[in-house]
Amino acid sequence: MLVADGRVTAVGGRAELRAAAPAGTGEVEALGTVVPGFLDSHLHTLTVGVERRRLVIAEAGSIPEVCERIGAWLAERPGLDWVVVGAHFHAEDLAEGRLPDRYDLDKVTGDTAVVLDRRTHDAIANSAALRRAGVDERTPDPAGGRIERDRRGTPTGILVERPAAELVLGHVPPLGHGELRAALAEAQPYLHGLGITSATEPGLVPGELRVYRAAAAEGWLTLRTTGMPLARAGVPLDDLLAWPGGDCGRLTRGPLKIYLDGAGGFGTALISRPWPGRDGAYHGNLTCPEDTFAALVAGCAERGHSVAVHAVGDAAVTLALDHFERVDARHPIAPLRFSIMHSYLWPSPADMARAARLGVLLSSQPSMQWRVGAGIADQFGDGVPLAPLRDWLDAGVTVAGGSDGPDFPMAPLFGMWQARGRRVRGRPGPLGPEQAVTAAEALAMYTTSAAYYCFAEHERGRLAPGYLADWAELPVDPLTAPLAELAEAAARPVARTVVGGTVVHGPDFE
Repeated sequence: MLVADGRVTAVGGRAELRAAAPAGTGEVEALGTVVPGFLDSHLHTLTVGVERRRLVIAEAGSIPEVCERIGAWLAERPGLDWVVVGAHFHAEDLAEGRLPDRYDLDKVTGDTAVVLDRRTHDAIANSAALRRAGVDERTPDPAGGRIERDRRGTPTGILVERPAAELVLGHVPPLGHGELRAALAEAQPYLHGLGITSATEPGLVPGELRVYRAAAAEGWLTLRTTGMPLARAGVPLDDLLAWPGGDCGRLTRGPLKIYLDGAGGFGTALISRPWPGRDGAYHGNLTCPEDTFAALVAGCAERGHSVAVHAVGDAAVTLALDHFERVDARHPIAPLRFSIMHSYLWPSPADMARAARLGVLLSSQPSMQWRVGAGIADQFGDGVPLAPLRDWLDAGVTVAGGSDGPDFPMAPLFGMWQARGRRVRGRPGPLGPEQAVTAAEALAMYTTSAAYYCFAEHERGRLAPGYLADWAELPVDPLTAPLAELAEAAARPVARTVVGGTVVHGPDFE
């Protein structure tokens, strides 16, 4: 491969390229199998950096263990006012089979306002945080969210889905520009160590966008980033889509992200059947009211702008596609590359076919299934078609790979391993092995398909003349390595990662 000015200029045999290379061209031996730089289609990059600086509880066996870890962390940092804890565990992970509530947290938090952030979907607040946010018996449930209450109507501290979580999280002092800069600076080297050269950041708010724009303008944004503005209640569409200054170097604008439903791991995804073990016929959460969703989708289509819809459950996918189809009759959406994100709870074959016909893309996160798959199967049975990747691909839908990190393993090699082997945490064998993809399909999810997802298929996702010189050097060949070797390689950094012909991870060419 011959590289000049940040792009691939030729590929071929060694002698052929030596003859074509200008005098003085350096020659470097790769440290492993060379693949196009990985693209993660759904990665919360800033949160990766933030969570490397805050307490994060991803593995815990009981509520006392969760509380003890929080108490010990607070004891080492006296005098804190507000504390946000990353909580990446689920009720089924804990011996009690439930989540901690305000009363559990109060035992170790005192007057410090503490909020457990569950991937911005749900939150768990202690009494001090609820009091400061003004959440009490008289507080109504917000549209698209729910305040869990005890028999007396007192909030338990568990706030279900983003609109409810924001009742408290909205009172947490926002991270300043300097803190977000530090988070981005810390996240990039870590992600490059996984072979990631590009990422789509889903759900940016203006303060976060300013950090990315500054990094791009100042020349230290090494991770090519597609930023998705977040649809926020009460904000006019034109303001949501505002992108001051246009695209800037390695920062480009992506679709508008809309939360339509909840999450499978939290039991709030909108599904066509009732969720087991709930009072009444609870089918999940509609996070964005349907009339608001319809207006956002239509408005984006009219303006020639793409949308990316968080839709986990089959009912949410049907609802999203109904509105996509309605809009498509007036403003064709295939050129805009509307997309569904996640969609792992038994989407119907008819909806998969409809998505293909409309040109709708799917952003899928195999490593998420490794973490939540067993818990969902325990509720609905192993026969449910969880995360049907094979069916999506066979329907003709472009499937872009991602991680939804930092909540789930972020190494693309891990995602490929899960997509091919269908293994899930806590189960000895695969879950839904008939939905496995091939090695070539798995690699494409994190290269060519993800490049198409972020409108970059003409310069990223391949190593060919004219394409950007973004690549990773791996200890294994992802097309031929057995699954065990792929899993082992996913557990350690890649040998080298290059962005635009410049080494961003591993030994420099010199």
